[in-house]
Amino acid sequence: MADWSFEQVLKEPGLRITPDEKAEILTRMPPPSSQDNQIYIDGVFEGGGVRGIAFLGALRCCADLGFRWRKLAGTSAGAITAAFVAADFQIDDLEQVVGGMDFMQFLTKKTSWLILNGNPADDLRSPVQMMLFLLLARKLGQYSSEPFRAWLDSNLKRRGLATFADIKANPSGLELKVVISDISKGEMLVLPDDLVYSDSDDPQKRSLQQQLKLKTPDDFPIAEAVRLSMSIPLFFEPGELGDRKRKIVDGGILSNFPLWLYDVPPPDVKGSNGEAPKVSVKKCPRWPTFGLRLVEDSLKQSNNITGPFGLLGGMFKTMMVARDRYHLNQRDEGRVINIDVTAAKVTATEFDLSNDKKNILYRQGYLTTKRFFLEKWNWNEHLRMRGFDPNDLMP
Repeated sequence: MADWSFEQVLKEPGLRITPDEKAEILTRMPPPSSQDNQIYIDGVFEGGGVRGIAFLGALRCCADLGFRWRKLAGTSAGAITAAFVAADFQIDDLEQVVGGMDFMQFLTKKTSWLILNGNPADDLRSPVQMMLFLLLARKLGQYSSEPFRAWLDSNLKRRGLATFADIKANPSGLELKVVISDISKGEMLVLPDDLVYSDSDDPQKRSLQQQLKLKTPDDFPIAEAVRLSMSIPLFFEPGELGDRKRKIVDGGILSNFPLWLYDVPPPDVKGSNGEAPKVSVKKCPRWPTFGLRLVEDSLKQSNNITGPFGLLGGMFKTMMVARDRYHLNQRDEGRVINIDVTAAKVTATEFDLSNDKKNILYRQGYLTTKRFFLEKWNWNEHLRMRGFDPNDLMP
């Protein structure tokens, strides 16, 4: 397949932000930093497999608006995007890296010759067949994720980055968090933060940081964290963590859209008995945290459950989306960019993605982000909806 180029999409009439549109949008953003006159934003990216190409279009739109990223987080494919942005890849470089990548290279290492699947795009639609192959091969996943880890590690090292500590050393103040699912203990972990907590299963109650012989949690490798987060169950082999080889899979199992990671809690209007607020936080965030999600019509439809396998599939789908949807319905829709990828007709594991489908995803990412800022976003309104006073900005 020929290399994909985003340039033809960007030349389409009416796609890109105009100077007048940019000026209008900037009036509804927080004031620029007093130190460098930049407008900063944080970003949390949802999982979604190869459909994450749409995030590139969204990033290009944000670059056209002149926004600077500070704190990044993500799950699965969203963790990949967040890692590149936190590594300070400029959008031109990121488009080149992704545009020149053949995603099928990530699937060059099957875990066994007994894995006789066909097109990987169909695998998650046939979980019974996947499980039969895996039972026959006595494996926990069809593919090793090592080719992906090596690719990401190589690209990060081009920037002199290997660990979370390297990101924090950047004077730009960038930060990264990655969500993973520990299915051995049935809990969500946020890397690198949660590496410091003691492991109840360890005889000496050592933390994962101690078991991994890390001086600090930030010494954990970025590429390994992202690999753990994107290990789609049954499709990729689960990763392992710690001396007891805790099994780690796609972070989306427990939180596919961790929008809450960088939130400042709003001050209480009053206590439970009408007393004065007990929360010490009195000032609102200095800049917004935006969530970028991938949505499609099939996720809005009810599950048609007619048998035990349909029940299993419905339970899995519910685990992936229910908690985050509830959280969004409460207060967060005003800061979420919902990129509808239905028109692309792409599955999460369609690694042989055509250039035409990449164009659709990229275009939709840009257009949706542009419309969001033109039609929906208002910083002061957002603060008021979350219980803050826009006059009380953090310094």
